[in-house]
Amino acid sequence: MNSKEFKEKLTSVTPDVPEHFHLRTERTLENIVSQEAHMKESTKKAIRTAGRYSTRTIVIAAVLAVMLCAVALAATQWHVFDRLPFMLGKEIPPMADELMQSNLYQDTVNNVEITVREAGYDGRTLLVEYSYRMLDVDKVYGVTAAEEFGENLPDGMEPDTILEQLSDEAFDALAAHHVGWNFDQLWINGQGVDMPNNSGAVYSGSKVPGEIIYTEYWRLDNEGVFLHDGVNQITLPIGASVNAETRKSLVDQETKMYRMPESGVVTFNYEVKDISSQVKSFSLNEEKVLPDVTAKVTDATFTPLMTYITLDLKVNPDSLAAFITANGEGPKNDDGEVMWPYGGMDVFGEWVESLELVDVKGQQVFPGHYGQNGIGNEWAEFLYPHLDNIPDELFLAPIENGQADMSQGVRVK
Repeated sequence: MNSKEFKEKLTSVTPDVPEHFHLRTERTLENIVSQEAHMKESTKKAIRTAGRYSTRTIVIAAVLAVMLCAVALAATQWHVFDRLPFMLGKEIPPMADELMQSNLYQDTVNNVEITVREAGYDGRTLLVEYSYRMLDVDKVYGVTAAEEFGENLPDGMEPDTILEQLSDEAFDALAAHHVGWNFDQLWINGQGVDMPNNSGAVYSGSKVPGEIIYTEYWRLDNEGVFLHDGVNQITLPIGASVNAETRKSLVDQETKMYRMPESGVVTFNYEVKDISSQVKSFSLNEEKVLPDVTAKVTDATFTPLMTYITLDLKVNPDSLAAFITANGEGPKNDDGEVMWPYGGMDVFGEWVESLELVDVKGQQVFPGHYGQNGIGNEWAEFLYPHLDNIPDELFLAPIENGQADMSQGVRVK
């Protein structure tokens, strides 16, 4: 299965993201359309064109990972690694115990127990897992193996095994308790932070009656926000529902951000312990000139939890002109009007999607882990798990039939 078929398959089976992330993603995508006009007609193209805003691509992988691996994965102390394997990998990094903290908050609102179970920060991304437990609900919202797989149960799995998938009924039950998400931002040490690009969430049921679990990742670096050493106060926009009139009254007309509300939020403390000294960044800027595109890695950052790579892309004007000649100015609506012009990613998008992190010998550093995390007309981002030992030389190279084409490899480090 090639990357195109794989993404189409993912798109066909992915559910909708949580409402609060869905609304934020919609707003972000609208901004992209007006600024860059690079959205595509198909769902796959829309996800790809969203570039760094491609939250749904991440959520697709997360939901599938939870669906297929929830039972197979061994229980660990830090459950965010079980729920976010598409970002963090399946192995817990050595520094996890120093960066992760647990049991940070608990309170009951409208007969719903809200618990902040885990939080972690690697210098770029804030990871938070919290749960809603409806105390007056006896139903278990996790989907059983029989409901999910029918007669095609995986070997060794019992029909009544509870998967961590979430039934739609759970959201209605939570809404009936007037508890949930209230604002499209959070607050760090009292300062509002808009939902950063490339943020997202995985949600699931559990074996506990009435329980919903959210695991969120906030790319604070995309808003230029970084936690300081020492204790940081983090306020999540969850709790008792806040009506529209109250939300409107809290908007700062100058910044368009919400002021800290008195209710409808959850605040906890997270302590950062010298994370900056544990983050290593490289900016090689070595250009790779190919027929259709010139590419270079402008940033490669290795943290105790993840690996981040940013790729700068410049389309060959002649290649773009040839593509437009062959395909027209852009996709058209029913009236025959061009909705947005074609751009660079239409020319080199498939190539970018084929890139994986490899060593100097062309061996994949993370076999089986798809790292491409967003693409636009001028850049792309790749996310991989933590790398224990950083090789002297790393490349992003296209993989075809399991083999890396180093002639097209872009030097990372």
